Amino acid sequence: MTAAALIVGQMNAPYGHVLDEQAVCNSLRNGKLSAGSEAADAILAAMFCEMEPQLIVRCAVENRVPIAQVNRLYQETLTHGFVRCPDWEQAVEALT
Repeated sequence: MTAAALIVGQMNAPYGHVLDEQAVCNSLRNGKLSAGSEAADAILAAMFCEMEPQLIVRCAVENRVPIAQVNRLYQETLTHGFVRCPDWEQAVEALT
């Protein structure tokens, strides 16, 4: 199972099918919320606090997305009022 599929399964669990793998991968590649709807973007924005950093990094690697680009997505979530995620920030620091 791909990392994107694991992320989608976990993030959709409370809501039903809102996100799909392509939405996760597009957002990582674009470095901004690109899930296709406000509801999907809001769910995806919580990914950095809800998912283990290793899974997000695995998803990036599987999709050949630089960690710096993924971190741009994280930074965008902060501008939308989402809380800081120390685990993600520590992972990025260790990888860069």
